[in-house]
Amino acid sequence: MKKTVIAVLILAAAAAIFVLLPGDEKKIRSNLDSLAGYLSTTETDKSLATLQKVSKAGKLCSDPCAVQFQSFNIDRNFDRKELTDHILMMKKMLPGTRFSFHDTSMNFPKEDRADITTTLRLTGKIESDQFTDAYEFAIIAEKIEGKWLFSSFTVVEFMEQ
Repeated sequence: MKKTVIAVLILAAAAAIFVLLPGDEKKIRSNLDSLAGYLSTTETDKSLATLQKVSKAGKLCSDPCAVQFQSFNIDRNFDRKELTDHILMMKKMLPGTRFSFHDTSMNFPKEDRADITTTLRLTGKIESDQFTDAYEFAIIAEKIEGKWLFSSFTVVEFMEQ
């Protein structure tokens, strides 16, 4: 009887740990949601709040982080300071813009690496014109010191001009 109770308790504890502890995919999806939130802007964002969001966005990325965006002739590694400076500049250029990730899929070719395909949707307003734009991204996330960090962002180009 005691062995049965102990076995049931051990199984219940294992099940609770499995359910309560987020898996790697869940952690990466959470990081994507956080990144989208940190990149999003409102027209009333205060300077200090903006700097805090930019700093948090940078901490979700490895140092250095590779960025490839052929349409803008970007193909290089950015250290964390450069990356956060570019994010800050972008936030100032696009006030009132919401970022969100959609149709995300992940593949884990190694235990500490995830290949992610996702669509980044931007919605906002420039002057009085509303816009919606979407970009297909190939992202690499790597587990570094126990944390999932984004190490590469590549915009998937569909057509060349």
